[in-house]
Amino acid sequence: MSDNKTVQDSCQEKSEADRVVRFLFEDSAVRGVWVNLQKSCADMLALKACSPASGILLGESVAAAVLLSCTVKLQGRVAIQARGDGALKLLVAESTQDAAVRGVINLDAGVAAKNMPPLQQLIGNGYLAVTLLPDEGESYQGIVPLQGARLQDCLADYFALSEQLPTALWLVSDGERAAGLMLQAMPTINREDAGWQHLHVLANTITNEELLSLPCESLLHRLFHQETVRIFDAEPVLFQCTCSDSRSRHALAVLGRDELHKLFMEQPDVTIDCQFCGAQYHYKENDMADILGESSTSLH
Repeated sequence: MSDNKTVQDSCQEKSEADRVVRFLFEDSAVRGVWVNLQKSCADMLALKACSPASGILLGESVAAAVLLSCTVKLQGRVAIQARGDGALKLLVAESTQDAAVRGVINLDAGVAAKNMPPLQQLIGNGYLAVTLLPDEGESYQGIVPLQGARLQDCLADYFALSEQLPTALWLVSDGERAAGLMLQAMPTINREDAGWQHLHVLANTITNEELLSLPCESLLHRLFHQETVRIFDAEPVLFQCTCSDSRSRHALAVLGRDELHKLFMEQPDVTIDCQFCGAQYHYKENDMADILGESSTSLH
């Protein structure tokens, strides 16, 4: 990424939706990320019959997943996951390191978009977690405390407790678009650092409309025009599902030969539906050998 631009140099550049931008404060050990989701958010929501409240919560969650994916060195996916017995039964928002996003939500239709209850109340008896899903190796899951009313507050608490890094997030969605801003201190400073507190106070003046509508460079200039901010090249964000025939076959293979045989006896045509994009994968009993990695003669 190029690092030869400052806020003042680039604040007049043309706005582009669906991009993520990293930036760095040159006089403070603080970094940041900004993300805007428009077409990517619309493409994702178009596949689901989302209520306004569902669209808002899913949009904020996917924006947060992109921000988090920019803070970890991982070839794979970062997921924000919630399950519970409250109004929010299921939430999964994922982003790869290349900012390919997808998400799914199951929220009771009776939840109003305005005056949405605190996240803990929405989840009920359940959990909120940040999960790292590497392409190779085992996954790692960290449980997010549910002390804050909004997702952005809960994630800030998660970083403070698990990573011990002062972190602040601002998330917004109108049910059709979403955006996010994150500031994070480097390991060399703590929450009491004057530079961190100063930047946090400045960022906290942001409004939802500014975060949704202003281009990154204009927003940073509005918030931090007296700071020296180094902006890195924008990277595209797009809706992209990671489901595939091979992943579906692997999910069936995990069942083992006996259970898989029973499944085909009960359902001659087994269908695996992707909750994220709606794709369907169909398998019949004569696919068993290929699913299990066996030669056709080994079944006789």
